[in-house]
Amino acid sequence: MTPFKPRTASAPRPSVRLLLAVLIILLIAIAGCQRASQQAAADQAPEIVATLAVAPDPAIVGPATLEIQLADDSGAPLPGARIALKGDMSHAGMQPLLADAAETAAGVYQAQWSWSMAGDWFVTATATLPDGRTLVRRFDLTVSRP
Repeated sequence: MTPFKPRTASAPRPSVRLLLAVLIILLIAIAGCQRASQQAAADQAPEIVATLAVAPDPAIVGPATLEIQLADDSGAPLPGARIALKGDMSHAGMQPLLADAAETAAGVYQAQWSWSMAGDWFVTATATLPDGRTLVRRFDLTVSRP
């Protein structure tokens, strides 16, 4: 009778090690890309005054108009910007609302919007200014049921 030999785990084959290494690298890359895409652009124009008006006011679930006004530090309207709006609820799990605001008068930009749910929201306005700088402002508001 042969003596009992305990089984030992064999080392993974090189192809398995390579596959595991590639999967780990891919997961790290995906996580890094996701974090980069979630980062907001830096505000390069802190002296610019941005205000948000919502109609109807107070905000209620359903169609709305968002109006952003931009003015320089002397109060003069700032025309010629391109503004993208993103609405997020304060809790995770909701798809963001997105719209581009069109200039309707010098320094006045409007977007058609539709609030999908009552609750606390924040709207982030990201504007590319005529001089190439980026302006980023966050506006917090509460949307009610009609």
